[in-house]
Amino acid sequence: MPTSGRATFGRASANSGSDLARVPLPLVTERLRLRPATLEDLDAWLAISRDAEEAWFGAPSSTPDHTRANLQRQVAHQNLHGFSLWTVELRRSGEVVGATGLTHLEDGPEIELGYRFRKEHWGVGYATEAARASIAFGFEELGLDRTSPSRARTTRHRGG
Repeated sequence: MPTSGRATFGRASANSGSDLARVPLPLVTERLRLRPATLEDLDAWLAISRDAEEAWFGAPSSTPDHTRANLQRQVAHQNLHGFSLWTVELRRSGEVVGATGLTHLEDGPEIELGYRFRKEHWGVGYATEAARASIAFGFEELGLDRTSPSRARTTRHRGG
């Protein structure tokens, strides 16, 4: 069951900030709504991070302060670039179940797809659905022109 995933993308040309201001958000799929993260998402993002860390490392390590700093980075990235890791909600209930989206890699201009979901929502296809919407957004709205699957990495949790 997917807990987290990554892939990188390239861009032939950059959109201007004014173009990005017109990008339609939230993104809506059959079951999900992907919207810009806010500081009000702190508790949900903390739970999402802790679930992933438990699967990866055996114990969660994120703190509210660490999660708040991550959310602030995502809000700033969204404001500057018009994309970020977004909060994922179930359309039918509004429950926050994960985070997914696109961000710049720290060491260069490449853009990374990332996702994490609450443990109780693993294995039902939300990660795939949200990743597909994020990738489509990257190609259609941001003008990304290629992926780098050789750098893609997915972490999977296998259990009963």
